[in-house]
Amino acid sequence: MPTIDSFFLTDPGQKRANNEDAVGTFEPKDSRQLKQSGRLYVVADGLGGHQFGERASQYAVENLLKLYFEAPDIPPEKRLRDIIQQVNQKLIATARRELASGEKMATTVVAAVVRGDTLQVANVGDSRAYLLRDGEMRQITRDHSFVGEMLRAGAITEAEAQQSKYRNRLTRSVGGGEADLEVDIYPPIPLHPGDLLLLCTDGLTQYATTEDLLAAASYGTAREIVERLVRFANTRGGSDNITASVIKYGKKSALPALPIKTLAAVGAGLLMLAVLVFLSWYVFVARPAASAATPTPTASLVPTATLLASPTLEQTQTTVPLPSEIPLPETTTAPVPPPILPADCDYVVKTGDSLSRIIKLFGTDQIFRVDVRLPDPNQTPPEKILLGETLIIKGISNDVCVSGGGTPTSQPAPAP
Repeated sequence: MPTIDSFFLTDPGQKRANNEDAVGTFEPKDSRQLKQSGRLYVVADGLGGHQFGERASQYAVENLLKLYFEAPDIPPEKRLRDIIQQVNQKLIATARRELASGEKMATTVVAAVVRGDTLQVANVGDSRAYLLRDGEMRQITRDHSFVGEMLRAGAITEAEAQQSKYRNRLTRSVGGGEADLEVDIYPPIPLHPGDLLLLCTDGLTQYATTEDLLAAASYGTAREIVERLVRFANTRGGSDNITASVIKYGKKSALPALPIKTLAAVGAGLLMLAVLVFLSWYVFVARPAASAATPTPTASLVPTATLLASPTLEQTQTTVPLPSEIPLPETTTAPVPPPILPADCDYVVKTGDSLSRIIKLFGTDQIFRVDVRLPDPNQTPPEKILLGETLIIKGISNDVCVSGGGTPTSQPAPAP
């Protein structure tokens, strides 16, 4: 079975008091149910204002998650279409019964099923599904909106679509009034290890271009990516509710491919750290204990070379203490204090920042995203950093971190 890492989050944004978005997922633990139905992920964006949109989106998500798994013998694409059409009819009937004439209780819906190594997607409205594969982010779904139609026709660009005053005008929605609603069901997509699926509402995509989504989703866990996307939309204004659901499919190494020189440097650093820890143990623990047991030394000094761990020894051998029968002479040499190690520093990217400016600000090019070091800013094209994302500055003191506007995340070891 494939490894799945998934996470979702919905946020009211910066301007609205209530949240009309809804999101949910069901990942069966039962192997038979998982084989028959797979995992289901749903995102919805309510329309109609106030509690009407909120009720509609919640109703759509709850019914999809419940009814889909009650009909395991029906193909997933037919299940999705039938349930969305049932929800549509229910919302239309409820609006006619409870609301004033002409008012609607409607919602967008985007749903994805991951069954085995196959992805099935359905949508109505402008909530979207994206697939990230091999460094390329592409939109799977079509927006059912005036702006979406113009974009597909080549009449406007993606940037113009984001700024259009008609971007919220939908041509199709669940509960919008069409009794015989057309649900877009897309051809099944074979999944590859390392693929990433993103479901989201227009509270995110009104700010984020495809390139922005690619940059934010290219590293980290599903949770880190979702939180990064929501933070991105909020820092750009957060004028609408923001919802994102990320599903990472299959196993893919989280460690970057490092050059041999870098691996050698890391190995040498770890070896030196092991030596320093051993010497600290020897000075502060082993030597005083042995001196107390044998106040009158009768043997010569242990050669210094025997205290150093050989690079070819097994890892467990470096932690074996010196035999107690080897007497240690008393010494008047002052204890060697533990080394003061540099701290890591978290820095949140601010308006006007660039990689070159951050390097100059902290006086180091040791800048990382999680475990991935950012490349030379003079490369072409330069590495893109996002407003609001957190970078890790390594190898600087707490004072330098704070003076540059960062937050220390590890404290240097204090002198004794």
